[in-house]
Amino acid sequence: MEDSKIKVISAYDGRCGIDNSDLHLSRRWPGRGSVVTFTKEQLEELMYDPAFSAMVREGLLYIDNLEVKKEIGVEPEDAETETIILMDEKALSRFWKNMPLAQFKIEVKSLTRQQVVALAEYAIRHGSDGTIEKAEYLSEISGYHVLRGIELEKQS
Repeated sequence: MEDSKIKVISAYDGRCGIDNSDLHLSRRWPGRGSVVTFTKEQLEELMYDPAFSAMVREGLLYIDNLEVKKEIGVEPEDAETETIILMDEKALSRFWKNMPLAQFKIEVKSLTRQQVVALAEYAIRHGSDGTIEKAEYLSEISGYHVLRGIELEKQS
């Protein structure tokens, strides 16, 4: 396992990347769902990089290995399930289109700030697939005017 590759998946809608001159690493993720691999040792060292660490802890970058996340301190050691979930297109769709309102309100509370923003942006782009109640609740917690954004998206 020491030299195996660990997938790091972008959950950010745009491009993102890291440049760490100490480790001689430069990596780019062109968009949501793109994958870059690292060794466990590289990830351990990168967690000392404040930018990389923040992107992982906020859910913009998702490490696809629960054991490694526990070892590098992203997930609590006693966690049986992940606290930071991958907010890919499937998860965003599940939240916005399929999830009942009561469950939506509960599960949104466990998302990071950046994940809530990604969900609000997704809701604006896919407005007719969700409900007004979800849009209103998302507006309250995200600071985005989701209903107004949906209206503007329809007009354009």
